[in-house]
Amino acid sequence: MIFRQITYADLTYELCTKIIKYSPSGSILFGNGVVTRLGEEVINLDAKKVIITTDQGIVKAGLLPKVVEPLQAAGIEVIVYDQCEANPSVETVEKVVTVAKKNKIDLFIGFGGGSSMDVSKAAGILMTNGGKIQDYEGINLVKIPPLPMIAIPTTSGTGSEVTPFSVISDNQRKWKMAIGSSFTIPVLAICDPEMTLTLPTHITAGCGMDALTHAIEGFTSFSNDAISESLAYKAIQLISGSLREAVAKGDANLDARYNMMLGSTMAAMGFTNTILGIAHSMAHPLGAIFGVPHGVANAIMLPIIMEFNLIGNSDKFIQTAIAMGENVDGLTKIEAANKAVKAVQRISDDIGIPRLNEYGVKESDIPRLAEEAMKGGDRWTNPRNTTVQDFVKLYEKALKT
Repeated sequence: MIFRQITYADLTYELCTKIIKYSPSGSILFGNGVVTRLGEEVINLDAKKVIITTDQGIVKAGLLPKVVEPLQAAGIEVIVYDQCEANPSVETVEKVVTVAKKNKIDLFIGFGGGSSMDVSKAAGILMTNGGKIQDYEGINLVKIPPLPMIAIPTTSGTGSEVTPFSVISDNQRKWKMAIGSSFTIPVLAICDPEMTLTLPTHITAGCGMDALTHAIEGFTSFSNDAISESLAYKAIQLISGSLREAVAKGDANLDARYNMMLGSTMAAMGFTNTILGIAHSMAHPLGAIFGVPHGVANAIMLPIIMEFNLIGNSDKFIQTAIAMGENVDGLTKIEAANKAVKAVQRISDDIGIPRLNEYGVKESDIPRLAEEAMKGGDRWTNPRNTTVQDFVKLYEKALKT
């Protein structure tokens, strides 16, 4: 296959600008059953030996053959690494690199949730750039394109299949590293909603709230632009309109699963250009220190953060409420904007998101969490400036809710 040249632009973010720089670099294949075309897509990429990074949940759900079989039918040699964990670690990335080098693979396939896809991204970086994955924490530090990667999501949440970010846990520092480079956007995302039909209820709920957080924080970000805004707005509509149904009977409601995956992918395409907000800044320490699943942490923090942010971007929160089907006629700006907060909280309650106090977080832990949240890279695009004391109060509110 002959490839045309494309520009791999550095990731740059500006506040309140009329200049739009939107540069997605991967292709998307979306629809029910499209995973069966994996073999021909790998052949088009001129790859002969691939490594699949996945987890035991995928194996136990019986999904792995749906990826392996079309590859083998196309004559592709397949290596499987199935030990990715929920918050993938530096050590896991290093193990995958060792296996990939030993087997001389030429393409990665991240199959599963964001963790499996992030491992493939990170391992691909080390295959061509060398060093340790910690060397690339931050933005635009990857200088050589990684080994190519195909992403196949089995959840509707992280959006990692279309983003330039990989989030890896450094357990020694108890810190989740964000590595961002346009080089790391997967060359192809194969988004097949049928891959989500066996997703357990609690994971559907947490991942769905993660996607909704991406959509709302991207939509209200002060680094927004017209393209990203359109993607985020449609994502809010799709996710808020389908998440309850996907949780209630996700094994049979393919329409809800389709809308959730489409909404998740669109939200991620949007936030790639906008970054996010302080719900993510506060969620990451909860995951790194207390093991709170990322989507659950976002779900706990999102309505609290939205209420805090209302005065900073009330017009966008009013539009968020409208996208979620709320009637805002006759209300003041803040009353109308607050409708979005209430709508998000109702969804969270309806789908059974746990409370923060169920994860062993105590009031004495809050100062440390607040200090860690201050390090979050999403703070500066948030609609409202924050201090350590703000984070203390917000965590305290979450603990009491």
